[in-house]
Amino acid sequence: MFNISNKYLKHSINIVCILLGTFVMGAGFNIFYAPKDILLGGFGGLSTIISYLLSLAGINISMSIIYLLLNVVLYILAVKILGKTFAIYAIIGIVSYSVFLEFCTFPAVSDDILLCSIYGGFLTGLGIGVIIRCGATTGGGDMLGCIINHKIPKISVGWVTIIVNCVVLLISFFIYGLNLSLYSIIGIFISGKTSDLIIEGPRSVKAFYIISPKFEDISNKLLTELHRGVTTFEANGMYSHKHMEVILCLVSQFQISKLKQIVYDIDPSAFLFSVPVKEAMGKGFHKLEKHKSILNRQKQKQNLATNIQEQSYKTVPPQNEIKNADISVDKKIDGEE
Repeated sequence: MFNISNKYLKHSINIVCILLGTFVMGAGFNIFYAPKDILLGGFGGLSTIISYLLSLAGINISMSIIYLLLNVVLYILAVKILGKTFAIYAIIGIVSYSVFLEFCTFPAVSDDILLCSIYGGFLTGLGIGVIIRCGATTGGGDMLGCIINHKIPKISVGWVTIIVNCVVLLISFFIYGLNLSLYSIIGIFISGKTSDLIIEGPRSVKAFYIISPKFEDISNKLLTELHRGVTTFEANGMYSHKHMEVILCLVSQFQISKLKQIVYDIDPSAFLFSVPVKEAMGKGFHKLEKHKSILNRQKQKQNLATNIQEQSYKTVPPQNEIKNADISVDKKIDGEE
């Protein structure tokens, strides 16, 4: 989350932020969700359902304990494919979230179930966003998604999370009824949007395509006044059968009105349209950062071990050489060298 050269200080700050994020999630659940029986998405909602069903049978086990037990099983399965740093962060996130769910009890602040679903979703999403920005997880659907994606690469982590949420909501419909399930959907939706905003930041960017015979004048103005890169490419008008130049320019949300004014001042008859851009990095936008993928880490280790074995050895190289190579890769990927 933070670009700090000192790795110990960086890890310390990340751990503090993970604890802060799990505290916000636990507080949000106990203040807004728990008093109105609103369900969390993923394993949090599943834990609430299991706790409720057990209570009907006279077995009282808190939702936080069940959540921890479910994630312990997942963690044991996932630890072999997780990086060292991620594994440490993940266990901190899982355990601290379970602790805060159990002990951070607060009185309810509202009797309105709609307000509770909205603000509970906001606090939950805020905590999730901070935790993921620090390279951690609170377990549940995300960790299950990593395991399945590792075995079946065609199935993304996002799809696994969606499926888990759908299963939880379907079960909740039969237990709690339609009304409560719909309020839970509101909370899950707001939580997802809030976490996306924290993870990605306010990166609202639009790509404008501009068609005009005065493309050179428009391009020069965009370069000098908006300080944005401009790309032109040839296109053919199928109706007019004329060759034309199309301008492509990416601008931030705050520069849209200025771009339209520039185009209008030069050529009021120009044709332009825009498309939303999910994310733009480099060349005047957000800095392009190295992606530390868990699966890429494993592939690098495997490739390195294979390369060592394929060198001019008549026998298999000693195991300590491969082990040292693994440690070297870990350090390079984690930025320790």
